[in-house]
Amino acid sequence: MTGRSWGIGLAAQSGLIQAAAVGLRIMMGYRALELGADPVFLGVLVASFSLPALFAALPTGRLSDRVGGAVVVLTGQGVFLSGAAVLLLWPTLWALLAGSAVTGLGFLLMMVGQQTLVAHQALHNTDGAFGNLSAAASIGQLVGPVLVAFVAAPRAGSTEADITAGVLACLGCVVLTLPAHIVFRRSDAANRATRLALRTVDRRALTVLRTPGLWRALVLGGAVLATSDLLYAFIPAWAAENGVDIQTVGWLLAIRAAASAACRFGLARLVAAFGRSRLLGAAALLGAVALAALPFAGLPGAYVVMLALGIALGLPQPLVMAWIVSITDPGRVGAALGLRLTANRFAQVTIPVLLGTVATSVGVSGIFWANAVFLAGAACVLPDRRRRR
Repeated sequence: MTGRSWGIGLAAQSGLIQAAAVGLRIMMGYRALELGADPVFLGVLVASFSLPALFAALPTGRLSDRVGGAVVVLTGQGVFLSGAAVLLLWPTLWALLAGSAVTGLGFLLMMVGQQTLVAHQALHNTDGAFGNLSAAASIGQLVGPVLVAFVAAPRAGSTEADITAGVLACLGCVVLTLPAHIVFRRSDAANRATRLALRTVDRRALTVLRTPGLWRALVLGGAVLATSDLLYAFIPAWAAENGVDIQTVGWLLAIRAAASAACRFGLARLVAAFGRSRLLGAAALLGAVALAALPFAGLPGAYVVMLALGIALGLPQPLVMAWIVSITDPGRVGAALGLRLTANRFAQVTIPVLLGTVATSVGVSGIFWANAVFLAGAACVLPDRRRRR
């Protein structure tokens, strides 16, 4: 398979996986509200999706270095489907937490596997390659909210969202990605000799973490991912407070995803023009301002806020991944990307629970304000220009 068609196949797979994950998380939020959950539980629900990855991300990265990304992606698809099935079969709060954790583990496996595939395939244009992968993911994040908003819209004579239909639509997206495994397994087979030669490389967490500049990437990436998670969990609560229906919520999140996708295309040219440091710092500050403004914006202003958040949350992730690959030895790429996801999940586990407790005393608006402060602090963590390649 040619490099171009390989990239298109991976992009399609990435988009469908992201659509499924985002759509499912929105459905979990509505299911939790249907079952009487409070803001604290919503924070715990967000954390449960990320908790397994806190312990499994680094081993998954090592596994990807050894066996290839295709096998890891296929395993993740199976795990994700199993977790979604739990949500369908047992509609209780405890089952919701368990299903969220299982789907979170499956999502982790798929993400690490895909990122390792890109890192091994595109060694000389990491900004562009990760930009394209992330742009496809953003398109999936655009499609996911619109898809579940359409499928789960209340039927005639009802005011309740059809959550089961929304979950089934997400399952269908993952099933559509399964055939791509055949193509990517061939790519992994072609790189097998390289992986065997690198098996003696030390991939222990402390060894990888000593890579100059890596901790900066971990901090900034974790802040941005936690912010994205909080949006998916607390936008339904914000919508309930402001009388906004599920279709409008879907369009708001779709606008955010569309802006993320648009700014990720041609990312290599943006890096060449402005540099990673400036792009990362500007994006984090823009996100802080947008989050702080959301409680005051009302519904019309929320569209503008989501557009700004799409740019603010869209630029950092591919830049951080390319940054990590550029400063890491080839034999440790999977481990470094796994360590990145470990740091991301630590932020995604701790920050939502902490901010969820804030919401019990100051309301949902306090979530967005506290998150804005956190993101503004992360803007101070920039790449070390002396170490950048």
